[in-house]
Amino acid sequence: MSSTVDPNTFLDQPPNLRANDYFLLHFADNRQIFAQAVPYKRSKSFPPCKINKRTYSTHNLIGLPYGTVLEVGRDELIPLPEGEDLLPDESDITQMIEQQQQSTVTAADGSKKNDSDAAAVDVAAKTDDDTPTSATTAAKEEEEPAKDNDNESNTETTVPSKKIIDNRNLIDDNTSQTLTQTQVHTLLSTQTPGSTIVAALISNSSTFSSKTAFSQAKYVKRKQLKYQPRCRIVRITPSTLCSAMHLRDARKICNLREDTLGQVLSNANICAGQRVLVVDTAVQGIITASCVRRMGGYGSVLSLYCGQQPGYLDVVNRMNFTVMEKQALKWIAFGEVFGDYDEKKRQTERLLKDEESGEIVDVEKRDRDLIEWPASLQPHTRRYLTEDVKNEKKVSEFLSKRSARFTRKLTRNTMLELRELVDGCRDVEENYNAAGPTSSTASATVGENKEDAGAMVIDDNTDIPQDVRQCDSLIIATKYDPTATLLRLLPYLAPSCPFVIYHEFLEPLLETFRTLQNYYVVENQEDGNEVPMMRRRNIAINLRLTDTWFREFQVLEGRTHPNMSISQNGGYILLGTKLCPKTGTNEMDEQKVREIRARVGGRRGTRRKNVSAKRKNESGGGGKDNEKRAKES
Repeated sequence: MSSTVDPNTFLDQPPNLRANDYFLLHFADNRQIFAQAVPYKRSKSFPPCKINKRTYSTHNLIGLPYGTVLEVGRDELIPLPEGEDLLPDESDITQMIEQQQQSTVTAADGSKKNDSDAAAVDVAAKTDDDTPTSATTAAKEEEEPAKDNDNESNTETTVPSKKIIDNRNLIDDNTSQTLTQTQVHTLLSTQTPGSTIVAALISNSSTFSSKTAFSQAKYVKRKQLKYQPRCRIVRITPSTLCSAMHLRDARKICNLREDTLGQVLSNANICAGQRVLVVDTAVQGIITASCVRRMGGYGSVLSLYCGQQPGYLDVVNRMNFTVMEKQALKWIAFGEVFGDYDEKKRQTERLLKDEESGEIVDVEKRDRDLIEWPASLQPHTRRYLTEDVKNEKKVSEFLSKRSARFTRKLTRNTMLELRELVDGCRDVEENYNAAGPTSSTASATVGENKEDAGAMVIDDNTDIPQDVRQCDSLIIATKYDPTATLLRLLPYLAPSCPFVIYHEFLEPLLETFRTLQNYYVVENQEDGNEVPMMRRRNIAINLRLTDTWFREFQVLEGRTHPNMSISQNGGYILLGTKLCPKTGTNEMDEQKVREIRARVGGRRGTRRKNVSAKRKNESGGGGKDNEKRAKES
């Protein structure tokens, strides 16, 4: 019976925030904070979201769509309606200022106050007795010129001059704001909305009305960022993950920018169904997570790590991978690749060899096959859940953790499986080398001569097992020597497949570039450097060393300018394609090369120029030659 479930439904990203998902909070001041949607208000298992030295619960954010704007309150994150921006609209602030001024006037007359924010109104009313507000100051300034014009109108007619507003008379002496710090703290302690506090600060500023429009906008924006902070829920993707980590501390990821990450994935040809070998110990696992997300669970990503376990699992888990994507990621220790093959074989025989049968037995795989799912609860576990635990939330949390634990056991690869997977890639390369180079005529039909000892048949009709094939891409981003690392990992890469090396500095990649250009393999070690260039077996082709220059531009209505604070460097990339160790050589002799160059015109068209000049002379193109021929005739 065929399944009716569309496999693409497992790859679709949910539009809303789910429980236990990681997400990003983008603030208006370019801050970015990682957070997790915890289903409980208080939980010891999950860390809280910390903003401005205060902790906030994220249980009320579950179910909200990505892109929702939140306002940071005193005790919680308040979701705002759809259409709100990170910076509030200035028209709302202006309207609140007018309402506060009206409520202040009615309070001075002794009538009843209609403003709901009594604290802000009282503060504004107190300041009116001591220092005039910006509205009264502006009114007095307008009345005085009017009186002068009335007195002078009897003598002569004057042309009214346009009032020029600039910042030449502003003095930063901390006396323009009539609200004291104690009064502002009083508003904050009474949980007054941030918009009300911003409106009170503007209405009690004696110099706000005398500022230019741009200065007023900057003043309002600065106060909104301080007293009315907002953030947006953003989905974690390879681009947003790299941007957030680069903004936090670029040195930890070797200055890897999001544009450089895109070039690495594109040049490595990362797509569904590929087998990718990744070494990204220098960039905290960002490239590994990006490869898994781009492949969508189809294929496999072999990620090498140093130590007892990967040190950047928290970064990879922030991508909220599905079960299919987690199965595609396989962690392999450095010792499986860089260790001694004979020592690994002896270790395997010593640990896993059965004494009775003399065969290698995978104990972990045998235990995994014995696990049945769904697994029934043990009697003591059932008794604990029914008698001791009476809270339904705790029971649900216990069962979900148990299900996740069994999922890891059933999908985890054993050490012997990973070792066979890595050694299989190496065996294919050794079979290539054992076959030796072929002649120029036989290189077109690789694999037809099946009698060669050690030769592997590789034609279109050959069915190579999926587990023993080589990798389709190789990505290296490590602080170790890139030259030695590449030469050690190239045997695991299939011929005609790309490799990409990322490094923070240029000099190590230059050394690798020169090594690959001059690196060759000769059959007879006695020949040495006397082997002609056309008969050398190179290991790579199409080498390119690139870097990118990235700048963000601000485009507004009527004005455009680049961002003045940008990163200086986003790293360097070395690209190349591996040649086949068996057929990756040009065995054409030097005499044949000379004949071809003579036929096509040599270098830079020298032959063509000589031939055209000869034909011109033969056709009588010169004037003096024509006169000589005419006299002779």
